Amino acid sequence: MKLKNINLNLSFFGILVLMLFVSCNNGDYLQEFENYDEFSKVENPRLTGWFPVELIKSDAQNIKNISYLSTKCVFGVFEYENEELYNSIFDKGNHIDKTYIGIFHSQVELVKDIFPEWFPKIEYWRNIDSGIILFDNCYAVKDSNKKKIYYFHPEEESTRFNGKMYPGIRNTIR
Repeated sequence: MKLKNINLNLSFFGILVLMLFVSCNNGDYLQEFENYDEFSKVENPRLTGWFPVELIKSDAQNIKNISYLSTKCVFGVFEYENEELYNSIFDKGNHIDKTYIGIFHSQVELVKDIFPEWFPKIEYWRNIDSGIILFDNCYAVKDSNKKKIYYFHPEEESTRFNGKMYPGIRNTIR
């Protein structure tokens, strides 16, 4: 009788550990909102913590954000209608310089295998050599042709570029 209880307890403990392991994976966390109104109604700030909230204006639609807990890497996109709302943010004076563009390219290259299907492929990013800004711990690019703004929060750790180590995004921006 005592041996049966021990086996039952071990089985229960094993199931509990397995459930905990499966529920705490380091996979992706996707959030999607149809428009700004839906996005702005989120009351818990922890649910929008990976979004560059101040970048998303009242005309935003199809807002998507995916974060990866294992890398603390975030990809996001939203569509916009009113170019005027974003002109001051994406002003030429706010664009990052060539050194930071190089760092950006090396950081995006590191995570090209986990790009979501709605995020432009690596060839798109390799061809961008201007117009990138740093905004709320993210790199952001306004694609005026597609009327979309893409943002990317790279891995937290340092990045190697041209034989030098550059700080991860935490130290790059601050």
